[in-house]
Amino acid sequence: MADPVLAQLAALKTVPVAGLKQKWRELFEGEPPPYNRRFLESRLAYRIQELAYWRPQPETVERLDALADEVGGKGPKRRSSLQNRRSQERA
Repeated sequence: MADPVLAQLAALKTVPVAGLKQKWRELFEGEPPPYNRRFLESRLAYRIQELAYWRPQPETVERLDALADEVGGKGPKRRSSLQNRRSQERA
């Protein structure tokens, strides 16, 4: 059985530009940039592989969650946590 990811990548060469733009909307959930065909093909190929193969490490997920909480105002700010550590070291 052929690899579906490889089949999708190969098919990008034969899809008209309008089809590439539609694929962009599906994979990126937004409007495609006004760049040439080669750019669209390369970014779509990367995105297809990213969605198929990328699996983050648990530590990466934890770090991203912590950063999201920090930006969202739920967690301590980095500066505050550094100040807390320095205060604890002095005590």
